[in-house]
Amino acid sequence: MKFIVLINHAVTKYLPAWIVISALFAYWVPSLFNPLMDWTGFMLGFILFLMGLTIPAASISYVFKQPRTVLFGVVFKWTFTVLLTIGLGMLFLRQHHEILAGFILAGSVPSATAASLYTFIADGTVILSITMSVVDTLISPILTPFIMEHAVGHLIPIDYLSLVSQMLMIVLLPILAGMAIKRYLPSFVDRVRPAVRFCSSITLIAIVLSVVAGSQALIKVNLKLLPILILITIAQIILPMIAVFAVSRKLKINPMDSKAILFEAGLCNTALAAILAINHISFLAAVPAVINTVLNLSLGAWIAAKLGKI
Repeated sequence: MKFIVLINHAVTKYLPAWIVISALFAYWVPSLFNPLMDWTGFMLGFILFLMGLTIPAASISYVFKQPRTVLFGVVFKWTFTVLLTIGLGMLFLRQHHEILAGFILAGSVPSATAASLYTFIADGTVILSITMSVVDTLISPILTPFIMEHAVGHLIPIDYLSLVSQMLMIVLLPILAGMAIKRYLPSFVDRVRPAVRFCSSITLIAIVLSVVAGSQALIKVNLKLLPILILITIAQIILPMIAVFAVSRKLKINPMDSKAILFEAGLCNTALAAILAINHISFLAAVPAVINTVLNLSLGAWIAAKLGKI
């Protein structure tokens, strides 16, 4: 039992490091992980299902108790973060249509499931983070396809209805199923709750292995683009965090809520972006999402640790 606890701790605490190691391993020996490529959508749906199992009932009432704060965080993310992403992409990646589409997609999906964990580490309002993530996820099947169609639809074909349909299948249905089970089978949820974070972490690592293995050849061909892609991805993550924190403090939103909003604005569900890119654009378009996954987990952990000391 102690060994299982140690493994759980090692995986969840050092998840950013495991993501980096997994990405490098999949790049070096992609053939080992080819069987995973058929399961990426299912694996992401499983993560969101687990998220649904852990959503507290209080998060629903929080929307009505603090509508201004929730609305501010969600609206800021879908305006500033998205517009910044489109601007950076058009400025630096316009000649590379598939990578441009993947970069914009990586900034136009709902917030990352890790946002709540990092909010906790940063001593922020976790219930606010969870509430914003739920609202974010529920509206994303409409907003993400709309943004993609209007941002890059003139450069690369975007099947709007197909994109909406898949987001409903792998985003909305799993999270609603998890919430329903939590509501009607609470004893079952109590039993599995200790394993949720570990299972989510392992599944995320498997998604990274799958996506990197599938795109390895294309990454190799486009290695010269990686430095600029890494730099603008850092800006894509960090600048919304800085901006939203400054604005929220100006609006006199309390520091704990401001920390939660910070992670909402900067951390996107890039595992979802990678899967959508593969299914609707190309494996090459998934490369920006993979880079963002590695960076947002690493930077998010570092920022959370720093904020937790404030």
